[in-house]
Amino acid sequence: MIRELKSAGHTLTDEQQIQAVIRSLPNSWENMKINMTHNDNIKTFDDISRHVELEDERLEAAKASGQLYMAESSKRKTKGFKRKGKNGNFQKGNSQKGKWKGPTENFKKSETKFQKRGKSAGFKKDKAKLKCYNCGKQGHFARECTEPKKVRPNSMTDNYVLVSSSVLLTESRPLWTVDSGATDHVARDRAAFVEYRRISQGTRWIYVGNNSRVEVKGIGTCKLMMHGGQVLYLHDVLYAPGIRRNLVSVIVLLGLGYELNFYGVCMDIVLNSVCVGTGYLLNGFIVLNTELDGFNCSDGCFSLIASANNINVDVNTWHARLGHIGQDRMNRLAREGLLGSFNKIELPVCKNCLAGKTTRKPFGKGTRAENPLQLIHSDICGPMSVKARHGASYFITFIDDFSRFGHVYLISHKSEALDCFKLYLNLVENQLDKRVKALRTDRGREYLSDQFKELCDEKGINRQLTIPRTPQQNGVAERRNRTLLEMVRSMMAQASLPVQYWGDALLTATYVLNRVPSKSVSSTPYELWTGRKPNLTFLRPWGCAGYVHDPSNKYGKLGARGKKCIFIRYSEHSKGYVLIGENSDGSVTEIESRDVNFLENEFPKRGEVDKDIRFYELDNLIEDSNLNTPLDVNVDLSRTSVPSGSEAPLEVNIDLPGTSVPSGSNDVVETTLLDLPSRRSNRGNVPRRRFEIEGEAFMVASHDADEPKNVNEALKSPDKEHWIKAMKEEMDSMKSNHVWDLVDLPPGRKAIGNKWVLRIKRKADGTVERHKARLVAKGYTQQEGIDYEETFSPVVRFASIRLILAIVAHMDLELHQMDVKTAFLNGELDEEIYMEQPVNFVSKGHERKVCKLKRSIYGLKQSSRQWYLRFHRAVVSYGFQMVEEDHCVYIKRDKDKYVLLSLYVDDILLAGNCKEYVLAIKKWLSSNFEMKDMGEAAYILGVKITRNRSKKILALSQETYIRKVLERFNMADCKPMDTPISKGQNLSLDMCPKTPQELDNMKNVPYSSAIGSLMYAMLCTRPDICYAIGFVSRYQSNPGRKHWIAVKRILAYLKGTADYSLCYQGGDLRLIGYTDADWGGDLDERKSTSRYAFLLSKGAISWSSKKQTCIALSTMEAEFVACSAAVQEAVWLKRFLEDLDVSKGMGKPVTVYCYSQAAIAYTKDSKYHSKSKHIETKYNFVRDIISKKEVMIQYISTREMVADPLTKAVTRDVYESHAKSLGLRRL
Repeated sequence: MIRELKSAGHTLTDEQQIQAVIRSLPNSWENMKINMTHNDNIKTFDDISRHVELEDERLEAAKASGQLYMAESSKRKTKGFKRKGKNGNFQKGNSQKGKWKGPTENFKKSETKFQKRGKSAGFKKDKAKLKCYNCGKQGHFARECTEPKKVRPNSMTDNYVLVSSSVLLTESRPLWTVDSGATDHVARDRAAFVEYRRISQGTRWIYVGNNSRVEVKGIGTCKLMMHGGQVLYLHDVLYAPGIRRNLVSVIVLLGLGYELNFYGVCMDIVLNSVCVGTGYLLNGFIVLNTELDGFNCSDGCFSLIASANNINVDVNTWHARLGHIGQDRMNRLAREGLLGSFNKIELPVCKNCLAGKTTRKPFGKGTRAENPLQLIHSDICGPMSVKARHGASYFITFIDDFSRFGHVYLISHKSEALDCFKLYLNLVENQLDKRVKALRTDRGREYLSDQFKELCDEKGINRQLTIPRTPQQNGVAERRNRTLLEMVRSMMAQASLPVQYWGDALLTATYVLNRVPSKSVSSTPYELWTGRKPNLTFLRPWGCAGYVHDPSNKYGKLGARGKKCIFIRYSEHSKGYVLIGENSDGSVTEIESRDVNFLENEFPKRGEVDKDIRFYELDNLIEDSNLNTPLDVNVDLSRTSVPSGSEAPLEVNIDLPGTSVPSGSNDVVETTLLDLPSRRSNRGNVPRRRFEIEGEAFMVASHDADEPKNVNEALKSPDKEHWIKAMKEEMDSMKSNHVWDLVDLPPGRKAIGNKWVLRIKRKADGTVERHKARLVAKGYTQQEGIDYEETFSPVVRFASIRLILAIVAHMDLELHQMDVKTAFLNGELDEEIYMEQPVNFVSKGHERKVCKLKRSIYGLKQSSRQWYLRFHRAVVSYGFQMVEEDHCVYIKRDKDKYVLLSLYVDDILLAGNCKEYVLAIKKWLSSNFEMKDMGEAAYILGVKITRNRSKKILALSQETYIRKVLERFNMADCKPMDTPISKGQNLSLDMCPKTPQELDNMKNVPYSSAIGSLMYAMLCTRPDICYAIGFVSRYQSNPGRKHWIAVKRILAYLKGTADYSLCYQGGDLRLIGYTDADWGGDLDERKSTSRYAFLLSKGAISWSSKKQTCIALSTMEAEFVACSAAVQEAVWLKRFLEDLDVSKGMGKPVTVYCYSQAAIAYTKDSKYHSKSKHIETKYNFVRDIISKKEVMIQYISTREMVADPLTKAVTRDVYESHAKSLGLRRL
């Protein structure tokens, strides 16, 4: 072969000749091949010939079967190499880095004559039989040929691949053979390429020594994933499918600076002292150690060849080596001979696999109930991100396993689960005349309470509880919740109602789901439950429009008889529909009717329905005695009617009692709710009074982050002993006041629950004063007419407190404070009320008894009223006179001595001009009620009181509270702002989130909580943020990112002014008012904002910034409406001062300043008839007051208008000036 190559004009180096000889030796020479490969003394062809001859003589082996082949490729020169001389020595400019340290080292030039190898028969050739490669004739070599040299087509500098003949055998695995004789990389599989370019067909070939040739299809780059994670890229790889084996050229690698180091039967590929790949000996070839995923091969798996020390490895060791793979995968490796001598693997039990691979057992199909009520599934879903308009945050489902008929109850708290289950039991057992036999639930605490367990034991109900964290065992209820929510989301996506209506959509979905087929039962749940097929002809799309028939004549004979409303659910106890309309004032009305014509393809919004819908009560009105849930204070619901007609659904009322809202679930009215209705009620619209808003803001603000939420949390806290002591003190007080008697619960009566409310009372500096525990009844479970009648109870207004404190500052009065211990226990009950025994204080031996209340306690709906009535009777009998302007303010006179008393629930503030008289009053109070003397007032309702009696200064500060609010909302370290709202800043509904992504981004933003906390500061001592708070509070129902930024600016303003105090100073006891208004400042409704501020003793005692209810057509009209509101407040304050009568000059007219001369003129004379004739009559009240000389309206310039910051954003200097005028300053 070497001779033939030479005859073709090609000379091989010594290294190539040595490798050719070694590779051509038969397999029986394997050991000798290894020795010769690592023998450093073999440097020339003569050396290798001598070793072969000696070994041949020693072994007397058979003829060698190896053959040499020469593969010739054209169209490309070896990259970076140049040929010099005839010896075929390859060089590159900087190729000295590449070294071959293995079978041979440092190729050397040598003239070789293969025919001089001696008498080795395996290499002897008969010249007479040889064929010239140049002319084709026999008897001479090509180099001796006298014929002209044959020019081959496409001849150019050739590349050589010198391999054993086994390269032509197909290898099923994606092996890459390292070839020291190959001058190019060659790949037989197209999948190996990551970059590839085709070449023209028939233009490039690889020629084999037997005159056969293999076509080159293309050239590209192959990516090899080496064992260990390294990546090796081979560039300019020839794609020749016929070559049968992938070849890696050692010459190319050396030219690129790689080193190949051999040791034993292994090889390392090193670049810059870093091993980038390895190889191993396989069937006489060095192959690369690649990963399977580096070569996307479809021929099977590929792994490393086991080394010699793997012969005696046991199954467990292989299992551990292979990362604890499964038995099937190990058997697959064994079948391919990759696990030593193993042909089949049988793995023993592996504890490590049990620890790491254990999965859940499959959930098979359980047994089905054979009769109704044999098994009930239940689950609670929630809380929802938005409360339903009924106040519910959760819903609880009960599903009968036999029929899959479901009942749903909307609830506000999970603790109501027991009450709902009782309602459900009474309903279904009475309807079907059967008993519930089993109840399947998860392990929620609401299902594991002692009361729930006692009920099930009493009823003989078998409890089936799921394994912890195994919701699949309660799959029926879980799937029902999912189905209901999917239906609700779809229905609300089609309708145009606010998200607060999800409760109505849920009840409608439950109603429909009971009447449609289910995969779990053979018929509809309704048919299996009632024995009758459902009638679906009366079903209507939820949220669609409907015209309700109004048979009244209140609109006259030509008036419309149909009013457009929105369908929200099916009537629960009547054969009809429930729809909503709107009143003229924007409140929502619920109507039940059977005479409805639906527009099933129209889904209006709330504002698109007819106004002023008030149907009269018909003779056949069906009263609903169960709908006794308290009414939302913002809602006016009409009485419902069910007139006769032909449009009525026939079966609406059969099962809907199961989807009712249990009584007591809607009692808590959130301060942030929209003006959406609760359930229908026969009570009228109750306007929201100012003290209610102030009380709610105080409740929001008074919460302490360190207070535990429940008893369990308290007993785990560091203050455990303090809380236990506080609860024992409360129980001792209950016992000493004879609050209840333990009795058996009468039949038909229901005992209300109770809980502990734990509070931390703090001093003015924020330090803990004491821990306070209150036993509170769960009043939301009380039923009106049974457990209570009247609930109204007044509390003193903040304006009243500030007015009294201003008088205290001016007249240097004594100011003391007292606290009524367990104030509500002083109230006497008019109704029989039964309560469960207190949590954690159940009397031993009397566990089944209940408490019959003799006195009111905290939490009862009538408690505050009963306490107030008791206190009122006591102080009036002692000689106090109630001030009509505020029923929680009393005055007692004795000649020239007097005492002012203010009551806020259980906090009492006393102010008097004689200290001995004040002390006498305190002594009397302590003799009639259990009191705590707090001494001179320093801290009341979260406000710190500071006095400098020598200068007659009294200051109110909420610095401690404000800093706590800043910490709560992560604004303690923010950059302070100069004003609470920037000049020119505008907010509108267009900034509210509209897309699901925007809504999700604002879901966890504490917008309402922040406003509630800020509102308490504004109501007490900070009139400077009044306008800003009113501005941002308009968007509480759906705040956007810019709205939240505006709230954060208010917090940043308070960061810089937290130490501001509202100061009152003696010297001027005149009541002065300021009124102002913008014009159309609200971008959404184009309504104006009224504001006023009243000062007494040089400090603000009353202020307001409120959007007007009407749309003003001019600045004069806006100012006039604002004047009307200010005059109303002025009259109240003036009469308040007159009733107190503690100083001369209290009856003088109140001066109210206004900067609109047109409005001032209109308050005195309605001469602007063409521009004012439309103004509502109620605003003309101001003229009557002015004519009586109770109030005087005077002009003032804009620069001196103190109320200016209460209606608009102003610059920093103006803001600071007006804030100082209001009495705000740093002490």
